[in-house]
Amino acid sequence: MYHLAHYFKEHPVIAGVRNNEQLDKALQSDVIVLFVLNGDIFTIPEIAKKIKAHDKLIFLHLDLIEGLASDYKAVKYLARNELCDGIVSTKGRLIRAARKENLMAIQRLFLLDSAAIKSGEQLMKNNKPDAVEILPGVAAPHFLDKVKSSCAVIGGGLIRTREEINELIKQGVFAVSTSKEELWFKER
Repeated sequence: MYHLAHYFKEHPVIAGVRNNEQLDKALQSDVIVLFVLNGDIFTIPEIAKKIKAHDKLIFLHLDLIEGLASDYKAVKYLARNELCDGIVSTKGRLIRAARKENLMAIQRLFLLDSAAIKSGEQLMKNNKPDAVEILPGVAAPHFLDKVKSSCAVIGGGLIRTREEINELIKQGVFAVSTSKEELWFKER
């Protein structure tokens, strides 16, 4: 994920896309990476085709895509058919499968308390993802010192303003994912 750093210098935002209307807006926005948070085995090929036609990167949140089992074969299918550049998942086995198939892998982690931080550290050690997406985004700085040298940290969820994005970036977060459409565009 660090090899994408130059894309995020000017605009460190990832679009979290939940429906077709948002997909169309994200394709016209300034983001370079889209996290696809909906779809199914039948719609993903068309979604991937649209995103690639706009020269953007597609990450499928595999836990939310209907009709694909949460296993190695699903990841292999996506990789071999070039339907995504990477995956997002809470499941370690999918992160490991993505890495085997040369897809970028983002471990999604919900930081609810100190126990979640400890289990998150273990997940990072075992799965070796390219990045970890911390939810809620405001908790991301609390995890930075645990993984910063081994993977990029993305803040996601409950991000409402450019000021919050700027503060997270200032604290060392690599990028921010959000479904808030107005944040997908650079300030003009």
